[in-house]
Amino acid sequence: MILKKINNKHIEEYLQNNSDFFIKNPSLLDKLEFPSASKEKTSKIVSFKDWIIGNLKNKQKDFIETAKHNYITQTKVHESIIHLLRQKNIKDFFNFLNTDLTKLFEVEIISLVTSEKKFSEKYGQIFLNEKKINLIHRNDKNLILDATDESYNLYDNLEVKIYSNAIFSIDKFILGSPALLVFGSKTNHFIGKKAYDLIRFFSLVFENKFNSFVNE
Repeated sequence: MILKKINNKHIEEYLQNNSDFFIKNPSLLDKLEFPSASKEKTSKIVSFKDWIIGNLKNKQKDFIETAKHNYITQTKVHESIIHLLRQKNIKDFFNFLNTDLTKLFEVEIISLVTSEKKFSEKYGQIFLNEKKINLIHRNDKNLILDATDESYNLYDNLEVKIYSNAIFSIDKFILGSPALLVFGSKTNHFIGKKAYDLIRFFSLVFENKFNSFVNE
């Protein structure tokens, strides 16, 4: 009889196919050694109990960091909305958007994107032909957070490379043509759904205030 040599791969496959193994054999956990759950570089070996506790501590730390980030972001958004609503005319409105708000959000650019060339030149916003805007514009009030698509040429006039962006589709009836509100960052700031609801809420407030200026 030829004995089959058992290696790590066989053990791994067995445990994957028998996920209840340690439920049926809980006493084995006290005899096993586990790598430290600490994120610091270490070769420390710990017991299963300590490994569980370490993992829980790391998860708690990550949760606290996420909560802290969300609180800071929420505070910034609420502060920016208050200042945005205080703007008395459309010129100050866009100046605040392009300068103060960009610094507050720690991004490289926040701007309206429109195919109305005279409007974009007058208020210093991004001009893009309507055909390209239509490729980006989704349903009104839609928000996209993603890596930048350079084929759209949204940020060609910027000296800094925009790596990620948030794009909000403005109601077409405001200017009589599709428009966008864009937030651009040189980092991965807008990749994923982080702060999606807060950015969308700010964009809706922007759209409402913008509409009131246009239709004065």
